[in-house]
Amino acid sequence: MSAFIGYPQRKVLAVFDTPAGADAGGRAAARAGAAADAVERFEGARDADRFDASGERHGVVARGLRAVQFSLMDQLPAMAWYEAALHEGKAVVAIRTRNRTETLRIVEALRGAGGHFINRFGRLATEEFVRWQGPEPPVPSLMKH
Repeated sequence: MSAFIGYPQRKVLAVFDTPAGADAGGRAAARAGAAADAVERFEGARDADRFDASGERHGVVARGLRAVQFSLMDQLPAMAWYEAALHEGKAVVAIRTRNRTETLRIVEALRGAGGHFINRFGRLATEEFVRWQGPEPPVPSLMKH
């Protein structure tokens, strides 16, 4: 089983409608100053399983973490949308950022490369920069934004 993404703290995540778009997003983030080791790219069902919004595929600890994220934080719905995007053939890029200035540069780079549903996961909250574009992915109504 692939590694569970518990919580993407201090990362900006963006959906790209095609794998080529995600590649362009990664290059744009690098031009905006993202370090090579700060960029992650996700594609396909195997990576969707890593997001595992319910925690169902990764056991009791993962389910507990998702329950805390749902009840005390606002991150769980976003994780479900990223998971659904991957199942629909879209790609997700995640960029670790260190401060507000870098975050804003990366967000603009990802937006300029065609990214949408761009969020930064902070310590206890998620900041949405760009909403989902196009038809909504199939997520449970409880997970709708």
